[in-house]
Amino acid sequence: MTKKYFFLTFLLVNFSFANGQSFKEFTAGNYFAPIDEKYLELTVVCRKNYDEKEKKKYFEILFYNQGKNVFDMNKHYKIYQRGYKNLKPPIYSFTVRNWFQTIAIQSGKSEFITTTQQSSIRRNEVIPNDLAELILRSGQLDMYFHYLNDNSKSVGKFKVSNNKALIDCFD
Repeated sequence: MTKKYFFLTFLLVNFSFANGQSFKEFTAGNYFAPIDEKYLELTVVCRKNYDEKEKKKYFEILFYNQGKNVFDMNKHYKIYQRGYKNLKPPIYSFTVRNWFQTIAIQSGKSEFITTTQQSSIRRNEVIPNDLAELILRSGQLDMYFHYLNDNSKSVGKFKVSNNKALIDCFD
């Protein structure tokens, strides 16, 4: 009986935040306050990291607005995290810093949505390669945020102003 109770508690704790909505259901079925336009123009800085043998480890693009790092996109050439060991490198990930219930990203026709429960303010999610490549080519991405702490929702159409740095970083 104790094992059944523990298992039920485990399921409730781990899946209570996952609402199972598709990208379309989430983005079309909720009201999102628009993010002020002054926060939507981004500049990027490329940072390349190598291992001790000078082989590519991961490269990252840091997205800035008004001098502040707002999010990152990474290309991982080596994978160290246990949960990602079965993925074939290179893989892309996207990092945000805040408490979110849901994050959705779109560029072109590629979409991504996550309701992963956070354990820290820094949230890093593996994203589909086609989404990352569309962001790199176009320099544009739409992001939908559902904040965990106050239940508010916002949306922004972000645009990179220095596309060349974006394109050259992951070569």
